[in-house]
Amino acid sequence: MVNKESQSVRQLLMSISVALAAVGLVWGTFLISQGGEWIKTGWRFSTDAGAGLSLTWKMDGLTVFFLFILLLGQGLSSLYAVGYLKEYEEKKKSLVSFYVPWFLFLGSMVGVLLADDGFTFLLTWEMMSLFSFFLVLYEHDEPQNRKSAYIYLVMTHVATIFLFAATLFLQAKTGSFAFQEWANVVPSLSTIELNLIFVALFIGLGTKAGFVPFHIWLPYAHSAAPSPVSALMSGVMVKVALYLMIRLVWLTLGPGPVWWGWLFLIVGAFSAVVGILAASTQSDLKKLLAFSTIENVGILTMALGSAFLARSWNSSWAMDLAFIAFFWHTLQHMLFKTLLFMGAGNIIQATHTRNLERLGGLLRRMPKTGFAALLGIVGITALPPLGGFWGELMLFQSLWENTIHLSDGWSKVFLPLAIGILALVGGLSIATFVKWFGISFLGQARSPAAASAKESDPVQTMVPLVVGGLAALTVLWPAMTLALINLPLSVIRTGDVIGISSSAVGKPLLMSSVYLGVILLLTTVIVLLTKRATRKVTATWNCGAALTPSMQYTAGGITNPIRVLFAKVLGSRPKVKGDFAGTQYSLRSLTYTGSVKEVTEDIFIRPLIRGLLWSSAQVRKLQSGSIHLYLAYLLVTLVAVLILGS
Repeated sequence: MVNKESQSVRQLLMSISVALAAVGLVWGTFLISQGGEWIKTGWRFSTDAGAGLSLTWKMDGLTVFFLFILLLGQGLSSLYAVGYLKEYEEKKKSLVSFYVPWFLFLGSMVGVLLADDGFTFLLTWEMMSLFSFFLVLYEHDEPQNRKSAYIYLVMTHVATIFLFAATLFLQAKTGSFAFQEWANVVPSLSTIELNLIFVALFIGLGTKAGFVPFHIWLPYAHSAAPSPVSALMSGVMVKVALYLMIRLVWLTLGPGPVWWGWLFLIVGAFSAVVGILAASTQSDLKKLLAFSTIENVGILTMALGSAFLARSWNSSWAMDLAFIAFFWHTLQHMLFKTLLFMGAGNIIQATHTRNLERLGGLLRRMPKTGFAALLGIVGITALPPLGGFWGELMLFQSLWENTIHLSDGWSKVFLPLAIGILALVGGLSIATFVKWFGISFLGQARSPAAASAKESDPVQTMVPLVVGGLAALTVLWPAMTLALINLPLSVIRTGDVIGISSSAVGKPLLMSSVYLGVILLLTTVIVLLTKRATRKVTATWNCGAALTPSMQYTAGGITNPIRVLFAKVLGSRPKVKGDFAGTQYSLRSLTYTGSVKEVTEDIFIRPLIRGLLWSSAQVRKLQSGSIHLYLAYLLVTLVAVLILGS
């Protein structure tokens, strides 16, 4: 039984969540309606942090957009957590260890978005990493969860090292932590200095965002964390790193060499392909969604790459399209991935397994969760008429505009190749989520747990449907969505506030409403035509034999063609063994085993770790325990200092 104290804590969480979400929506709507010059210039305020340091905050149109994403995402995830955490209450697990880091995590993300100087940024960034680590570690009873949490902690601090390096270098150059002072000194930096700062920021922020090959923490952390945490980290936290890419690279470092844009485009394309290929081979319900997040981060990074290239080539139209695609897809991915992680959480709590091979037939037993998940899949696979389609369509248009803007050069080859990669990723995404939904919800139950599954708590079924409704609303009411996107665009683009509602995406979004109307009309016609038709429902024909769950497609089998086609990329190792009962013609049994390794982890991360361990072992030899050797070290150091100081 759930005690009264736990109920009161849960009710408090619901009240705070609803209040924050409502305040965010009302506040965002008010700011959108007001407009004005403040969108570009922003509001600044600071507080004294002691020791000669201050915490400086700024709010402009770019900040408002991501704060809107954060407040909406946390409100939905927090409401979902109210129902999700009931299971932990029944297990007598402390909810305080969840609620405290949860709200501190939210507050630290707000701090990162508002930060206007390097000290405030690093302080709130480290808080965000630390509190999210505690949330990933919440189910610490499982050894695998502890391993996943510590992998996340190590990777996020590796990223922080690079961010510290860039921040301290710029502070040394300017004598200030203020972003504006950094921007003022950028023109005086040498090309090498500017490129080194960019690389440090790219690696530091890219690790948190999930760029390949720095992505290894993401599938571990998302699969270990409770589903509300996974929804918030995937839907919002990785976007905070991309926000800082715009704030610190686009706005602070300013126009850089053209290779910056190519790096964004190439790494984005590589991340999208690797992410969706890895997702297609997964049998873990949440790990598949985690790799899908890497894919979508890759798509967003491709949009940034297209924008950087367009700025280098003075193609304002392509740049506008790229940023519209970026912000549109940021909003849509937050909604759809939040919805899918909620669906995964419902399935896990109903069946107590994350293994797709042990699911099946859940649509009959969990129809509300299944319908909400289907909405999320239509959106995440960029199928019309939902918003995922329009974001990727505008990215296609931006890449094509960049292609035709160039008169000649090797870019004419590589930009169409990027368009082809984006199309390939879209096709693989459809195949992957057909597996995710089909194996989970369709067919027969593959285990007793799936056969006895029941619909989740009403809160857990209501919130995903609300998320799906909001996702549909962003397309059916595009004027509001475009007004929201106009806020960050006004900061990024110079000159007047951009009117994008008609020039950029008005016609495609009008087509979306028309498309939806046609679908509803056709559905009505089909229902009317078949209303009086006689129907006969029988069992699936199986040559006279009973149909069993073992005769269905497996999660591995449905995407096996992808595994075979991309065997080298995935490191696929299939093994087929047949028992012919002592003859070469009579097959008694056939056994198939296959494994897929994390190629980027094996090629990049593990050799790097081995190299660091070897270097540490060599350095350790210097600590021999001999006082005479230590005195020699001091003598050599003293001589070197005297020579260099003279």
